[in-house]
Amino acid sequence: MDEKTKPKNKKFLVLLILGLLFLIGGLLITYFSSAKQVTTRVVNTLSKNVVTLIDEATKKTGLEENFKTVQTLKINLQSDYFNALASMNPTYTTISKLLANLSNTENTITIIQDKNNKKRFISYDGKLAGNPLITSKQLIENATEYYYVSGVTPNYINNGNNNYFESLDSTTTNIENEKYIIEKVAESITQNLKDEYLEESYEGNNKKITFTLDEKSLVELTNNILKDLKSDSKANTIMTGYNKDFSKTKITQEDVKGLKTTKLNIYLDKLTLKVNKYELCIADTKIIYYEEKDKALVEFYTKDTLNQKLEVITKADKTEINILDSSNKSLGTISISKTKTNFDIVANIVSEGTNIDIGYNSQITNLKEGKSYDSSTTIKMNISSNNMTLINGTISLTGKTSNDTTINEDLSNSILASSAPETDALLNQKITNILITLMS
Repeated sequence: MDEKTKPKNKKFLVLLILGLLFLIGGLLITYFSSAKQVTTRVVNTLSKNVVTLIDEATKKTGLEENFKTVQTLKINLQSDYFNALASMNPTYTTISKLLANLSNTENTITIIQDKNNKKRFISYDGKLAGNPLITSKQLIENATEYYYVSGVTPNYINNGNNNYFESLDSTTTNIENEKYIIEKVAESITQNLKDEYLEESYEGNNKKITFTLDEKSLVELTNNILKDLKSDSKANTIMTGYNKDFSKTKITQEDVKGLKTTKLNIYLDKLTLKVNKYELCIADTKIIYYEEKDKALVEFYTKDTLNQKLEVITKADKTEINILDSSNKSLGTISISKTKTNFDIVANIVSEGTNIDIGYNSQITNLKEGKSYDSSTTIKMNISSNNMTLINGTISLTGKTSNDTTINEDLSNSILASSAPETDALLNQKITNILITLMS
C-alpha cells in the first residue's frame, strides 16, 4: 500500500466503524427499548410543547398578578332563519327572542387581584334594556371566600376557607403554577404506565406502540395521577387553591361510564426511532397526524373511511390551515397570525351550501408596562345556508386594566353559609327566572 494513501484509508476505516456502531446502536435502541420508554418520550415531548404554547400565549404586561380589569361584554346577533321559523311556528319564538334580548343586554365584569395582600375580587353585573338582571360577586380575603348574588343573598355569604393564594408568593405566578401542574401530570403519567396498557408490534418499516385506555384503566391511571399530585406539596397547594376539596377528589367507575375505549398508536421509524405518525382511535372515529416536508397533516376517519383532511403550514408568526374533503377538494381555510400584542383567526369554510365566515381578534393597545393597558376581543360571524342567514353579528369584550388594586367591599354583615341553607334553591330559581326573562 502506498504510504500516502494509508492515512486516507485509516480515516475511511474509522468512519466505517463509527457508521456501523451508530447503525447497530440505532437498531439496538429500536428493538430493545420498551414500549414504556417510547411512550414516556412522547408524553414528555407533548408536555414540553404545551408549556411552550402557554409561554407564547402569555402577553407580558407587568400586570399579570396585581391588577384591576373592568370589561364590557356586548352581544349583537341576528338570525333571519329563526325569525322566519318564528313567524310560521310559535315554538321557535323563544330562540328568536333570546337572540334579540341578548343583543339588548349590558354586561360588566370586574376583576381585581392583589397578590401582595392575598385578595381577589370578581363581579358580574347584567342588565336587560337598562333593567337589573343579576349582580354577582366573589371575594377572597384572609384565606376566606365570600359570595353575593342579588335576589338570593341579602349580604355576603361566608363560604369558608379558600387556599387560592397559598401557592402564590413573590416568586411565583399563576402561569408558572399551570406549567408546574402540566409537568407533574406528564411525570405522573410516565411513572404510572403499566405494561398492560401498552403493546408493541411492527408494520412495514415502522415500530408501532399502542397505548390503550378502557374505563377500568382510565380510572386507575387518573386516580394514580391525582395521588401523585396530592403527595407533591407544591402541586397539592396549587390544586387546593383551585378546588378546596381537591384532597377528597377521586374518580370512580361511574364517572367514566359510557366512555369508549381510547387507543393511541405511535408509529416510529425502525432505525432512527423518529416518530412518523400518531393515530388516535375512539370507537369508530380515527384521527391521524403526521408531518410531510414543510407541512403537517391531520386526517379524520369514520370506520376507516377518510372524511376530511387538514394541511397545516406554519411560517414565522402565521399558520395557514387548508381544509380538504376526502377527494382533496378545498372546503375552506383557517388563518392564524400573532404578534406580541395581537392575535387573529380568520376562517372561511364552504360545504354543501353552507358558508361559514368567522373572525376572531384579540389585542392589547396603549400599553404602559406595569401601569395600564387597553384590551379588546372581538368575534365576528356570518353563517348562512342556501342563501338564508342562520346567524350573523358580533360578540365583543373591551376592557381597561390598571395597577389599582383597591377593593372596597363591606363584609361586616356577612353570614355563614351554614346559616343560609336555602341559598341553593333560591339560586336555582334565580337562574330559571333569568332564562324565562331572556326568552320572552
